[in-house]
Amino acid sequence: MPSELGARRLARRHRWVGVGALTLVVAAVVAGVVVATSGRPGGSDVVRVTDNQCGDLQVAHPGHQTFSVVNASHRAAQITLEDASGGAVAQIAVIGPGTTVDMPADLGHGTYTFNCSSDLGVLASAPVRVTGNAIGSSARGVQMVTLDELVPPNRAYETYAAQQLTSLAGAVTTIERDLAADNLAAARSDWLSAMVDWERVGASYDSFGGEGEAVDGLPGGLPGGVNDPDFTGLHRLEYGLWHGQSASALLLIAKALSTSVATLQGNLDSTDIAGDPTNLPTRAHEILEDALRDHLSGIDDLGAGAAYPETAADLQITRFVLGELAPLIEARSPHLVATADNQMDALQTALGTAQDNGGWQTPQQVSQIAREHIDASLGSLLQTLSSVPGLLQVPGLGGGEDGGS
Repeated sequence: MPSELGARRLARRHRWVGVGALTLVVAAVVAGVVVATSGRPGGSDVVRVTDNQCGDLQVAHPGHQTFSVVNASHRAAQITLEDASGGAVAQIAVIGPGTTVDMPADLGHGTYTFNCSSDLGVLASAPVRVTGNAIGSSARGVQMVTLDELVPPNRAYETYAAQQLTSLAGAVTTIERDLAADNLAAARSDWLSAMVDWERVGASYDSFGGEGEAVDGLPGGLPGGVNDPDFTGLHRLEYGLWHGQSASALLLIAKALSTSVATLQGNLDSTDIAGDPTNLPTRAHEILEDALRDHLSGIDDLGAGAAYPETAADLQITRFVLGELAPLIEARSPHLVATADNQMDALQTALGTAQDNGGWQTPQQVSQIAREHIDASLGSLLQTLSSVPGLLQVPGLGGGEDGGS
């Protein structure tokens, strides 16, 4: 079952994905209530679903078209249009009773069947035969990913995240030694190492809940702001180190951070990283989406100006996640990984312009052209990666996107 966090993320965004022959239409689920377009059918062909019938379509034509799926049953259902091999050509992940949802599809010469899944079981329509091929049409369906297929890459990611948390724990211990020696300059340098280790964990969009907040929470929304006692972790250290606070005061914060990291290490198996493999395809996109939202916007800058090394770390873990998912992606969208690899190389090159003698410049120190190049490179990559969550969504289980950390 999807994690509670995954369900909350799905509630905050509906996702429209089109990749080659695969078109996914996902209706938003808010607090357990299905929300979708309703009213007069907007498609050219009406497919009516009842409690005992999955579609009554008699004729379909080649090329791009839109089916208006009308759920006249009394239950929410998942509607899939499959080709003769069982590949999914189009899908509506959730459609509520009394609801109409448009289903775009590209059809070529072949035979197609509508399948309707609900808590009553699975119904299939009579096969629909399409003859002829329209220019530009695609008839090849895409096999849906299974939960079992996502388990091995997710385990690899979990192992990687655990290694990064071990590195983070060591970096925080080093900061404690710096502060105990009243060496604030060293503490600032070692803080960046710790922050980069944390970014390479790939924690994005509430991945670790309250335990993650204790490690990298921000003061926004806290009554006392940066002085609130609940403002803890790496960014609390960042604020103090770059705003003249004493080493003795910051040592207490570093010790608390060390405890928080140890707690997270001990509970890693209970987070959505280990508990819900369906979140991994979403993470392939949202880690760098987090970077755009928080780092490059300056929202999480508490004085260090570390947007670019943080984004570079996010790029590193994204490469790892995408690499683990590559075989599943290539089987469904053969050119996506190669495109993303080129775009990741371009982003890495763009980020390299912010480095100076082994160090990193702040966004304010680099030229406007360099900043725009970094932003554009990241934007192009995010556009490509946005297809991954829908492409690798497990029918009825896939985690959603968006949220806030």
